[in-house]
Amino acid sequence: MISTSALQIHHARWAELSLDEFYEIARLRYDVFALEQRVEDEDFDGRDALADTEHWWISDPEVAVVCYLRLLRPADDEVQPDDVPAAVWVIGRMATARSTRSQGLAHQLLETVLAAHPDDPFVLHAQIHAAGLYEKSGFVRFGEPYDEAGIQHIGMYRPML
Repeated sequence: MISTSALQIHHARWAELSLDEFYEIARLRYDVFALEQRVEDEDFDGRDALADTEHWWISDPEVAVVCYLRLLRPADDEVQPDDVPAAVWVIGRMATARSTRSQGLAHQLLETVLAAHPDDPFVLHAQIHAAGLYEKSGFVRFGEPYDEAGIQHIGMYRPML
């Protein structure tokens, strides 16, 4: 367990990311999604490099990325709930290093991201087992559970504050 006081939150768009930062982000995503969860779907979908995409992460003193998420603008076919303002952001690729789980890092990062965009509604597609994390931050479930990459997911929405 590392000291949470030694951790730092960062964010950048694609053009601002250093090679070392992107390497650490890619390493964490690979460790969690490919090695741990055995997801065979392509992680790098081309959306990381879009001009509006925001990358948010927490790093430890050795600069290893221990928690990550990305913010995207919704795709034209983005699934969203009916009868609410359309989401401005989609949260995706939330990942926490196994060695730093259960320390509240994902919640801390999520709250930081939401605070940076207080006037914007959000949508995400959570793995069912992680839905409680998002509910603590004001997200509500919508739609029926569905399978994505062999893992059960549920749509979640959070209105602007």
